[in-house]
Amino acid sequence: MRYFLVLIVALLFTVALDAQVHVNINLDSQPVWGPTGYDYVENYYFPDVEGYYNVPTHHYYYNQNGRWISSSTLPARYGKLDLYKAHKVVINDKQPWKNHAANRDKYASFKGQHDQ
Repeated sequence: MRYFLVLIVALLFTVALDAQVHVNINLDSQPVWGPTGYDYVENYYFPDVEGYYNVPTHHYYYNQNGRWISSSTLPARYGKLDLYKAHKVVINDKQPWKNHAANRDKYASFKGQHDQ
């Protein structure tokens, strides 16, 4: 019985060691126009154009004719978007465009704000 108890304690200790908190930091890959104060950013959402920028891949995601397009640049129709001034919302989801309707509704109040 004592051996079994020692085995259980050892197993729990091993599991506790494996359950360490992993902190992701991507300060060096965030764009210079991004808002400051974030150690990690997966995506920025631009309420003005209802598009996204994925930090790890350095790609923009925007809707075109009902499909989400990934590109290293924004299309010409977004030419007036000033990335330095436009409000950006940090969304740490892998693919936030899949929940775009909810994001659009949640962050609609930031549309037209040029505070960043």
